[in-house]
Amino acid sequence: MNLSAASTQYYTYLLDLVGGSKNKLLTILITITICILSYPLYYLYQYRSSIKQRVKEIEKNVKLVKVIRNKNANIHNRRVTCLELDPSFVSNNPQWNMISLGEYLSQLQPADDSGFNQLFLQKELEITIGNMLLQSLGKTYGAALLPILGVGSVTGSIAGVSNKISKFLAKSIMSDDIDEGTNATAFDPLSLDLSLMEIVSFVNLYQKTITPDNSSPSHVTPLEYLSRGENAAGDLAYDLGKEDSDFPTTFDMKEFEIYVKKMEDRILEKNGTYDPDDRSFPPPTPINERLLPGLHLGKGDLKYTHTKREGIEHRLICVLLNKLCHNYYKLAKGGKLEDCFKVVCSDKECFFPEELIQALIDMGHNVQVCPRVIMTNFGMQICVKEDDGSFTYIPTTLMLRTGIERTKDCQAAYFSAPHGGMDLNISGPLIGKGTRPAWLQFYVSIGGLCCFHQDEDQDTPWAAKTSLAEIYSPEMSIKAIRMCASVAVTFNQIATEFNLPFGGYGILGMCNDSATIVDFAIRNKHTNAYPLLSTGRYLNHIVNYFIKLKDELTKTCEGSSKLQPVIEDLLCLIKSTSCLPSDLHISPESIIDMSRRYQVSYGLSIFQSTADAKTILNEMAASAREYL
Repeated sequence: MNLSAASTQYYTYLLDLVGGSKNKLLTILITITICILSYPLYYLYQYRSSIKQRVKEIEKNVKLVKVIRNKNANIHNRRVTCLELDPSFVSNNPQWNMISLGEYLSQLQPADDSGFNQLFLQKELEITIGNMLLQSLGKTYGAALLPILGVGSVTGSIAGVSNKISKFLAKSIMSDDIDEGTNATAFDPLSLDLSLMEIVSFVNLYQKTITPDNSSPSHVTPLEYLSRGENAAGDLAYDLGKEDSDFPTTFDMKEFEIYVKKMEDRILEKNGTYDPDDRSFPPPTPINERLLPGLHLGKGDLKYTHTKREGIEHRLICVLLNKLCHNYYKLAKGGKLEDCFKVVCSDKECFFPEELIQALIDMGHNVQVCPRVIMTNFGMQICVKEDDGSFTYIPTTLMLRTGIERTKDCQAAYFSAPHGGMDLNISGPLIGKGTRPAWLQFYVSIGGLCCFHQDEDQDTPWAAKTSLAEIYSPEMSIKAIRMCASVAVTFNQIATEFNLPFGGYGILGMCNDSATIVDFAIRNKHTNAYPLLSTGRYLNHIVNYFIKLKDELTKTCEGSSKLQPVIEDLLCLIKSTSCLPSDLHISPESIIDMSRRYQVSYGLSIFQSTADAKTILNEMAASAREYL
């Protein structure tokens, strides 16, 4: 019997059972169905009512989650400790309106204490701060901070940081009194509780587990970018690397201003607006007026140190210097000098960057070379817009552990993330004609290229540079520029041949390291730079590539003395780099030199954490000197 016949037979049986009435059967089936579903429907209705009630509660709490800033409040009993400024730094700059992030947070309070829900505040803050971090750090977070967490997602890492900060902020806003225990655990929530050794360990882990996909036809290697002179300008690059590029293979400095004007025209055509004398930053944007009143992401009404036109001039001279650096690589690979890019300056043909700098000196320019360092915040700059439209500035940074703790109380010594490089300042009749010299700097960048970069910045005391040495003599300056060229070729060649992510940034070293290699060689194995993060694995590669470059150039220059200076420099770089100090593992003996370098690199204490770290390191170094 098939299924259809069985169903028909069962239906006939039911009809017989109810007296043959189809209506009776339908009534019975409906009644049974209602009885079966009545209990689920009843509970579903109750659940629906609960959902409605919960939605109303959520809407009520969201409306209540509003924070106000009370600058006149007595905050001594609820003082939030977060990225506190060094009082001496503030007192030495009375003309600047600035407060710490902790002071701003201490002024926040609920708009209405009635029914205010801390959990809702925390969750909203978490979303808000996460979005802010993603906007300001997202592009560089993996390269600059989280090669340390590079094996995970950038978004996930930022979410973890924002969760930590949001809990801290919510509790700070809601609390009337913050006890000492809370203060201690909530101190500087923008710090990453990682030591230098842990950071660089993750950097190398990232390199081992993540191989960049370079299969795209549009992929450009660091060495190729060096030959073009830059890598961060996109379709506005001077040399796009195409056959139809109008950038000359011989550049005459008499046409310098012509090429500056050409770039200005391209920018105007692309953006629709361009003011050559403009020094302004993009306007700041409010983060969340309801939760963080007045707080903006951006630089307020600060100004650049240089105008837009001066920035283009700096960029063009960097392009020329970097193209000349690449000539050393070209010659090492058997190229001929006559086929190399060259610059004509005052009728002198320049094939290398130091030759162009010397020609500018001969032309009447003043050139200063010196390693320098500043604090960096990787773009996470914030300010408060006041009721009168003015701005109060909140200096920020990213705090990391040095790996040193004071033994008696286990207090960790922190350092603020620095940016360092070899400064090259030029002023004269053609380059650096304005109120300030042209600011250039040599370093390996987050963008993945070790070369000369334009270096104009915000004009503020917390962005002031600290010199790590006396300004080099003219002879030392020329030698340093030539050594920079060797470092540029070496770093970019290793990054290209090893297919390193971010052009080797964080793996071969940070910005500080690329410049310190030169300073360490120039000053006979002495440097004041901190931190130094090169690892033994890649420091050995760097030295061996220096040897390789020396051997190749020695073979190329047979019968010619033109390359003899760079060969001698490479011998010096090989010897000095082989004993370059590292701050990844600080022993009781090495803490003496590490403390000395920290004191110089952070001669300007912007944050209280830096001043505290100096005290801790001095005490630890004094103890080591007594017995070692």
